[in-house]
Amino acid sequence: MTVFSPRIDFRLLVLIFVCSVALANGDGNGVGKAELKIEGVKGELLDNLHAGLSLTRETCETPGWRVKRLFKQSNKELVNAARALGYYRIKIEKKLTFEKQCWQARFTIDPGEAQTITSTDIRVTGDGNSDPDFLALIAKSPVQVGAIVHHGQYENLKRDMEIIAAEKGYFDAAFTDKQLQVDTRQGTTKVILHFASGVRYQVGQLRLHQDVYEEKLLKRYIKFAHGDPYQTSQLVELQKALTDSGYFDSVSVRPDLKAAEQGVVDIDVNLTPRKRKAYQLGIGAATDTGPRVVLGYERRRINRLGHSFEAKATLSPVDTMLSAEYIIPLSRPNSYRLGFRSGYRHQETDASTTTTTSIGANLLGRRNGWRETIAIDWVSEEYIIGDETTDGSLLIPSIAWSRTVADDQIKTRKGYRLNLELRGTHSALLSDASFFQATLDTKWIMPLWKGRLLLRGEAGAMLIDSFEKLPASYRYYAGGDQSVRGYEYRSLGPTNSDGEVIGGPYLLTSSIEYEHPINDRWAVALFADAGNAFEDWNESIKTSIGPGLRWQSPVGPVRIDLAFPLDNPDESFRIHFSMGPDL
Repeated sequence: MTVFSPRIDFRLLVLIFVCSVALANGDGNGVGKAELKIEGVKGELLDNLHAGLSLTRETCETPGWRVKRLFKQSNKELVNAARALGYYRIKIEKKLTFEKQCWQARFTIDPGEAQTITSTDIRVTGDGNSDPDFLALIAKSPVQVGAIVHHGQYENLKRDMEIIAAEKGYFDAAFTDKQLQVDTRQGTTKVILHFASGVRYQVGQLRLHQDVYEEKLLKRYIKFAHGDPYQTSQLVELQKALTDSGYFDSVSVRPDLKAAEQGVVDIDVNLTPRKRKAYQLGIGAATDTGPRVVLGYERRRINRLGHSFEAKATLSPVDTMLSAEYIIPLSRPNSYRLGFRSGYRHQETDASTTTTTSIGANLLGRRNGWRETIAIDWVSEEYIIGDETTDGSLLIPSIAWSRTVADDQIKTRKGYRLNLELRGTHSALLSDASFFQATLDTKWIMPLWKGRLLLRGEAGAMLIDSFEKLPASYRYYAGGDQSVRGYEYRSLGPTNSDGEVIGGPYLLTSSIEYEHPINDRWAVALFADAGNAFEDWNESIKTSIGPGLRWQSPVGPVRIDLAFPLDNPDESFRIHFSMGPDL
């Protein structure tokens, strides 16, 4: 029996590939390519001439009669495009041919000498005559004597003068004269701009249209008063402040221009309150905590003074939390608020079991773009490490700063997160232990090639007189989804004589990861993690590496990682699953 085995010559494959590429690019036999060349000019002028030609947008499929018509009108288009940049004496030579079933157009341009501005008459009358914004705009404008005529710069100057007028309340402003006089015979160009600003309007009444909050609460957000000069940016700031307050579903801040008179304009603030109550139900999962259910309740409006109440429960086999907080806005509600809180937490891992109850107060606000939290909490904790059960009480003052910046909160391509917390106590403050602790947590995301580079790090250190008296929840551990993958949650750290992890006074972890997209929803990743919790800095670092799979689900990013621990001979790999925002 004869078996037929077809052979394909490699040279034939190469020839087929080259011909396919040529056909795809339109360079094969029978298929032409439109060609348009402009010679004799370069830079901005060349770009503007190309943009001004209608012929630029035509292809080989364009009928010949249309190509010829557009070629005929090209002189007018080129002259207009050149004049826009100050070239009023251009000379044009052009040629149109049809070859290879397509057209080719060539233009040779002699732009001549550019027209320059020989005199300017730019003035602002009315209240705007001495306004520093108008004066600075005119002084910095490229529309000056000796500059090449540029129609775009001239139009921009007019537009910017009108923008300043609208922004600063010159509602009656108008140009009384605006001319760009070009005399090509004499070689002169005169710019005339006469702008009558009229009066600058002042703020009249501020009318708050709502009936659920005390007016004195909302006036804390207002940074201008009756009689102040009008400024649009102040209205934008007020709208943002009221929106960020969390009290309203919609906010509209607008000047009543129709009723404005005698240099006074009233401001209307229309507010639609949020629903008084809100409920939350969430379901999630992670390798560290297992399946997780989140329940929340929010009473957004307890009274007309803006007081509110929040309660939240997170239930999982490893980490269960209950919390409640009563919130009072302060005199600067957009900056600080006062909260009274209580909480319960039960954590159960292979390293320890802790049950914590707490009650305290916190001052939450923003400072120079940072979220700042100043707090004091009384904490009672019972913890089991190995066979030893211990309890303790602490009164802990703390201060924390955090900042998150992202181009997109859901699909972050570029951004970062920084958290710094300082806390501690002393035995003189009704506490069973004295310590001071500083913890820094950071994550950076940046574009790299077609994907993303993710860098993560955490460092912590403490001063303590007796580590044995410190509750487990204040000790440092490493390992887990957000630490060193490949190792179980909180399984890394100093151990006791029985080999059980008891945590340490120092922490250092880091991670580098590259994520490459497959399509809009899926991506693959490669990562390397390193770190540990230490009793002193001479102890070894634990490392892991591995691949990962990412899915941009409708409810947020989902991550699956296959991590290989390089320092754990008892375990070959570990699968990590987590979901939630990247920052």
